[in-house]
Amino acid sequence: MGKRMKGVTFTRQKRWYDEHKKYVGSEYKPFWFVEDIQSSGIKVKVAHFKHIYRVVHLLSINELFMYLLLAWDQDVVELYEQWALPLDVTVNIAKDENIEHPIYRDTGVPMIQTIDFYCIRSDGEKCAYAVKEKSALDKKRENEKLKIQEEYCLKNGIYFEKVTSDELKTVKCKNLERLYRHSKLDPWLVDVFKIWLSNFVGELSENQFDRVAHTLHTSSMQTGIPYQTAASFFYFAIWKGLLDFDWNLPLVLEMAASDLKLFPNYEYFSF
Repeated sequence: MGKRMKGVTFTRQKRWYDEHKKYVGSEYKPFWFVEDIQSSGIKVKVAHFKHIYRVVHLLSINELFMYLLLAWDQDVVELYEQWALPLDVTVNIAKDENIEHPIYRDTGVPMIQTIDFYCIRSDGEKCAYAVKEKSALDKKRENEKLKIQEEYCLKNGIYFEKVTSDELKTVKCKNLERLYRHSKLDPWLVDVFKIWLSNFVGELSENQFDRVAHTLHTSSMQTGIPYQTAASFFYFAIWKGLLDFDWNLPLVLEMAASDLKLFPNYEYFSF
């Protein structure tokens, strides 16, 4: 059941905020759930890239694509979506910047602001990303709201970046969407995967002009696994960077490896 959005008070928001901030890591709960947002746009839930029992709530197709880019980034060690900012701080920032703080229209109560994605990188750097349609950045009011987020991040040592839809609605992101369901490998399959990868790379080096599907079939026969398992291994290897290709092209198995510019990435083969 979603949050009750009529008659929102400071007290109710504080309860939401306190509940949100109680959880980190594998138990994290976003400030906004998919069920809270009443719109006809695309909203999705996906499994977290690291915490297998955590559900990620994404409120647009642009957020989905941004999430996939961050999940694919090997330097990102933690990722929080719909990350709430403390209301008293954002109200003061708005005042200092001479910006009207967003409010609930029926009560006039200032509204808690959230950043689409807050992440921590392996070197400890903290980053925040605001995802918007490109056309939205032409609107003064949208930029004012983003200014509040940006100033909060500046004051707290957090790198802040605005990412627009034209940067996200790409062939690369659509490829990542296809790969994501194969982004994890069951521990009991690791040894089999290593054997398959060796077989696949051997076939790839000798048959660059064959369709990738044919090379997958041959490598599956050599490894003694079903074709679908080999295909899943292939997508996992792409996701992990063990295999690479021209990301500006759709990842179509009926294409020749030479056309996809598919090649093994040996620097990652310590997997």
